[in-house]
Amino acid sequence: MVSMRSKLPTPALANLAIAVLLLALAVLGLKILNRISTHPELTSTSLQAFLLSYCLLLFYSARMKQPYQFYAVVLPGLESLAVQELTSLSAHNIQAGQGGVRFAGTLDTLYRVSLRARCMTRIQVRVGKCHAMMLAELQHHVANMAWERFLPKGCKVVVQASAEKSKLMHTDKIAEHVLAGIKDALGKRLDKEDGREQQVYVHINNNRCDIRVDASGERLDRRGYRLASAKAPMRETLAAAVVQWMDWKSDEALLVPMCGSGTLAIEAALMGRKMAPNIQHDFPFKDWDIFKEKAWLRVLEKTSAMAQDALANKIDVSDIHVGALTACKENAERAGVLADLHVQQQDVQKLKPAKDAKAGLMICNPPYGLRIEMDGIQFYRELGHVLRDSFVGWRVAVMCPDWKHEKALSLPVRRRLRVKHGGLWLDVLDVSSNDVWSKGEVP
Repeated sequence: MVSMRSKLPTPALANLAIAVLLLALAVLGLKILNRISTHPELTSTSLQAFLLSYCLLLFYSARMKQPYQFYAVVLPGLESLAVQELTSLSAHNIQAGQGGVRFAGTLDTLYRVSLRARCMTRIQVRVGKCHAMMLAELQHHVANMAWERFLPKGCKVVVQASAEKSKLMHTDKIAEHVLAGIKDALGKRLDKEDGREQQVYVHINNNRCDIRVDASGERLDRRGYRLASAKAPMRETLAAAVVQWMDWKSDEALLVPMCGSGTLAIEAALMGRKMAPNIQHDFPFKDWDIFKEKAWLRVLEKTSAMAQDALANKIDVSDIHVGALTACKENAERAGVLADLHVQQQDVQKLKPAKDAKAGLMICNPPYGLRIEMDGIQFYRELGHVLRDSFVGWRVAVMCPDWKHEKALSLPVRRRLRVKHGGLWLDVLDVSSNDVWSKGEVP
């Protein structure tokens, strides 16, 4: 029976293969030089063979140094921002899909992205892929994958399955047989559970199975600082994505009215100070056999060294509710950025920029649905008047739940970011001031 074990070589085997090929190439080079000295007519052909071998080795080396395939789960609508973030973090072979982004890299890539990614929900690592149309066939393929690299002894394995357009559609049965395959592969390794849990994800599309292991544990949007919460709080990943989408830089004034529990302002402060959002996160990959502690500590040290002491300009944060301001301060203190915020009680309907203040960026997450007791349409209408009357020249982003609220806002939309949040679609509207504002016209 032919083994299907691990489609990708381990880093140790990859490095050994590269070393062997380098040695072989060196020997070949010496032989070529010796033949050239005695047979000058072979110079051109020999050099061509040498260069071809060298190019093939470089190609092989590049492939071996990136043996892992990853998948970043994101809120639907944030895929393009995740692509930009992964590019800045030196990931490779980046491909966006619905609700996620595939990329490749080394273990260093995994460590770097896990620590510094701001708009991603979790990172998964591919264990293997196969084609299966029967449950027994799927279990056989799973049993021949290199699970010992990712599942520590004694961990509890939890399998989540999804399927579409395939012969295998019963997700509970799929999960059951994948778990059975894992136990076939590991034998008694998982017999005595020690309390640790490892998530495994199986997705089947057109009978093609993609099997991945979770590298994040707790969702990455749960940074750990938001223990005090207002009504219907915004996810940290969405807040960070909005700040990124508006391309805010720390030398630009930032105003966050209706701050709620402070998530938008806190994420902006973390970003402005280059503080890694997940540096306190507990990652399950630290228990994997492939975990490299020296590489992890090196990446962790570089990431920590990037953090700046304080923002040059404080972020202006306000809300009409004292409870929201208290929650914002408590959360900001846990995040280590309270000193970067100027927090005050303020009714947004009376909001005005400070005298002689330079125009900057305002990000508004107005209360709607469960977060508001008054007429949401009327609130958006009044907010539009405030922006038009007092914030000409400012860049402005407003969260909007539907077209009725957008119409009530009555401001021209330059662009929009459509995101699924809390099971509902939400539009982030860029209504930055322009000539239409200054002329007092309404679209």
